[in-house]
Amino acid sequence: MTNVAVESLQSIPIWGQVLIILAVSVLAAKIIELLAQGIISRSARLTGRNYDEIFTDEIRSPLYLTVILAGVYASARLLPQVRVGFFISSAAMSILAVLWAYAIVQLGGRLIEANNKSPSGREITPVFKNLVTFSVIVATFFSLLSIWNLDATPLLASAGIIGLVLGIAAQDALGNFFSGISLYLDKTYKLGDMVELESGDRGTVIDMSIRSTTILTRDNIAITVPNGLMNEEPVINESAPVRKRRVRLNVGIAYGSELETVKDGLLGAADEEPMVLEDPAPAVQFREFGESAIVAQLQFYIEHPAQRGRARHALIERIDERFRDDEVKIPFPQRELSFADTEQGAEFDTATTVSERRNEQYGDR
Repeated sequence: MTNVAVESLQSIPIWGQVLIILAVSVLAAKIIELLAQGIISRSARLTGRNYDEIFTDEIRSPLYLTVILAGVYASARLLPQVRVGFFISSAAMSILAVLWAYAIVQLGGRLIEANNKSPSGREITPVFKNLVTFSVIVATFFSLLSIWNLDATPLLASAGIIGLVLGIAAQDALGNFFSGISLYLDKTYKLGDMVELESGDRGTVIDMSIRSTTILTRDNIAITVPNGLMNEEPVINESAPVRKRRVRLNVGIAYGSELETVKDGLLGAADEEPMVLEDPAPAVQFREFGESAIVAQLQFYIEHPAQRGRARHALIERIDERFRDDEVKIPFPQRELSFADTEQGAEFDTATTVSERRNEQYGDR
């Protein structure tokens, strides 16, 4: 029966065969589009991941046009003019290659973005998005050469020599590229993490490119650091493994103070501050007997490392107010100085005690 259909089709004029093939390809494209959409939706329901919209948006048009262009390609092969048929079929295949390359790049970028927003997914850095884009462009370029029957051997030989020269000239760039991949695989940091560098610079990671990492400081200054340097020097990630961060605040209290009152005052100040988390609960420890005071340390947790400075500022104000009410004294440093005086050749020592104090606004503070 297939032979009969082929013979019937061959009996039709060329232009009629072309129209029939194009019509069948359009119909087949519509059917395949509906089937693909149904399969993707079902797969999304089974896996529980909401990727069906991404696949539908990015693959629907390329899949639909692929079947149509396949019909154009088959129709062009029927044309008696060889060069015209070759030109049309090659043009159809070229459009198809570029179309799918663009779709793959868009699809990869959206999947990476969706995975990064997923609460359970591991974040993928922009380095891999750039790597996918570069790989697709190279593959598309050589596919186009093959479609138009162009010999790629001279280009490959030239590319080898050029690649060797560029590799020597761009050692730092290549080192930064592979360092970026290493940083991702080691989970050193990711977008949105607050990090502190060996130089003392501290800020939030806002961009990770092939060559460098950009950190935004609290002063809204963007610092761009090569990935090679980030991979070699120690990096403190204040957001890992969790963003909750413990803060220690030391307070000196006068000897003779009621320690239980001091402890209640510190914990009360922490309970009143909204930035201080209830779980884990704040705690107070007396760390040491200092030269002029007993050192008490308030330990508390905050939601994000960026709140550290504001939380310390707010708690110092609250603690100062509470200590005034509870009459807890914060002493100033004191020193004893001895002077030796000589008068008319006879030596005698006069011991004088000098206390270096500020204006005692709060009694003995």
